[in-house]
Amino acid sequence: MSGSDNCGEVTITVLDTIDREESQCEGEYIISRTWTITDSCNNSSSYTQTITVFDNTPPILTTPIDSEISVSCSEIPAVPELGFTDNCSGIQEVIFNETSTVISIYTYVIVREWVVSDNCGNEASFTQTINVSVEEPFDAIPFAICIEENPIDLFTILDDSIPTNGTWVEVTNSGGLTGSIFNPSNVALGYYTIQYIVELEDNACPMIYEIYLNVNDDCVVLAACDITVYNAVSPNDDSSNDFFFIDGLECYPDNTVEIYNRWGILVYDETGYDNNLKSFKGISEGKNTINKNELLPDGTYFYILKYTDEENKNHDQSGYLYLNR
Repeated sequence: MSGSDNCGEVTITVLDTIDREESQCEGEYIISRTWTITDSCNNSSSYTQTITVFDNTPPILTTPIDSEISVSCSEIPAVPELGFTDNCSGIQEVIFNETSTVISIYTYVIVREWVVSDNCGNEASFTQTINVSVEEPFDAIPFAICIEENPIDLFTILDDSIPTNGTWVEVTNSGGLTGSIFNPSNVALGYYTIQYIVELEDNACPMIYEIYLNVNDDCVVLAACDITVYNAVSPNDDSSNDFFFIDGLECYPDNTVEIYNRWGILVYDETGYDNNLKSFKGISEGKNTINKNELLPDGTYFYILKYTDEENKNHDQSGYLYLNR
């Protein structure tokens, strides 16, 4: 500001008075700015400007952080210590929340959110999304039960070393599952998938056991022709589990065997499987398969066995097999 006087020079002084009586927070107040002009004869006049200061700017993040990352469940990073700053009111509160959403048995998503507020109530949120992959996430347990049998406690299928504080979830929604009890008389004939999920506090990788239930009407089985599937295959020529062995199948030469990878792609199919000339040794082959004669990677596969007995009755059996060289 400038001033003048008709009789000589003037002196200008400025005084700021800050009023916080009506303020709701540190960043809001009123400034009364007064200029006083005085001439050489001590005559003076004043001019006042009122400045209302308010804060509507939220805090900002000062620590670099990736907004989205993808990791395996064994490599989930610890929650970072983030820094925040505010333009004029100061940080009042930081609220952290973390949620986890299961997408499938192979993936889940963790969302970390920081909600930061300043002393004037301005708020900002910052998130980090972690896409988590679960490698070899489950143990598969095939199990057959006759529709006329009594309800079964599925814990009896699991190994005694498995924790009992997990959750039973039926993927196929048959209506036969109550808690850990499965009642075959409440469902139709067919195949049903049930998962037992155990979350461990000291391990970010969940334990998932998948039970593949075959509810059938084969309530009387001839002992002489029992089918036993040995689902561990290690084709390394050590004379132990070198091929997928199905004991008892010699009684049922009218059979087919199909094997699928975890993505549902057919990698092996054979008619008249005989554990000898026709046997699965970890190689993709069959008339309907892709990439014939290709060595298959280690992992979990799914088989379907179909056969006809001496009474011309059709049977289906399925489950998981494990390939490990």
